[in-house]
Amino acid sequence: MGLCIRSVLLALWACGAITPSFGQTQAPTPPTATPSALIQPAVIRWLLLDFVPYHVVDGPQKGTGLRDHYLSALIKRMPEYQHQLEISSTERLAQYMQAGHPVCTLSVLKVPERESYTRYGSEPYFYQLPPVLISRRGYVPPGGWKKRAGGEVSLPELLRSGEVRVGTLPKRRFGSALDEALKQARAARPDQVLEFGEYGLLAGLLHTLSRNRFDVTLGYAIEIEQLRKTQATADEFQYMALAEAPPLIPTYPACSLTPWGKQVIQTIDRLTGMEPERARLREQYEAMLPAEERLVYRARMAVLLAASSAPRSP
Repeated sequence: MGLCIRSVLLALWACGAITPSFGQTQAPTPPTATPSALIQPAVIRWLLLDFVPYHVVDGPQKGTGLRDHYLSALIKRMPEYQHQLEISSTERLAQYMQAGHPVCTLSVLKVPERESYTRYGSEPYFYQLPPVLISRRGYVPPGGWKKRAGGEVSLPELLRSGEVRVGTLPKRRFGSALDEALKQARAARPDQVLEFGEYGLLAGLLHTLSRNRFDVTLGYAIEIEQLRKTQATADEFQYMALAEAPPLIPTYPACSLTPWGKQVIQTIDRLTGMEPERARLREQYEAMLPAEERLVYRARMAVLLAASSAPRSP
């Protein structure tokens, strides 16, 4: 049976029936490993989430997102695989990984609940600023925002007040502290945290927010700033820092937790020459940030890089 499946895959590969999608074509080359050493299938389905500016999945700028560029660099360095690009939702991505499909992504955070079905790279390829709280411009909850000294809002305190309804996307995660606050709110008041799976992901969620279906949501400031460039309605929203958010959020390459996924991640971990691509990604990200947040990002990255390069005690 294994030889038959392998023969079919190789035949499809040879005749061009399996090809990359989404406008990016990667010509297959024979794997460097012997057929017996390469766990089938030799095709990676890369799942892209429709979050601008990380991935741009349609329009004249399609394929020019921050993660699009980095993914292209990965694909060029992995000719032993054939690569298919597929638009997905966070919920479908989780379902595919839980079912052990041969899928990978650059778009999921490393959180405990995902580690039972996700194989992550050994180190982050990117760090970004943490999530923010988003609301309609001018909106204030009945009891006020109760901001901390630095202007941050506490999500657990806001949720415990019972004054706001939060809209979220299924399976999108924001880090352990924020995820736990949302989980506890769901348990205490099931109608306080609402899930919406609208097309366009954050853009669709903000459209629902504008119709007063809920009061606040979570996302990233850079997403709002990039949407402002293409959607006039994005000016309707404001965002605030969250007290429970960490200084930076690391992002790892991730695949299904299977022998195949382990092999792909090991291949990615062994790649050389990727640091210039990571530096380019950081520079592109910085350039998209508002001036004030750019300074914050540079300062936090400087601390992180200094700590990682400091000699360790024996």
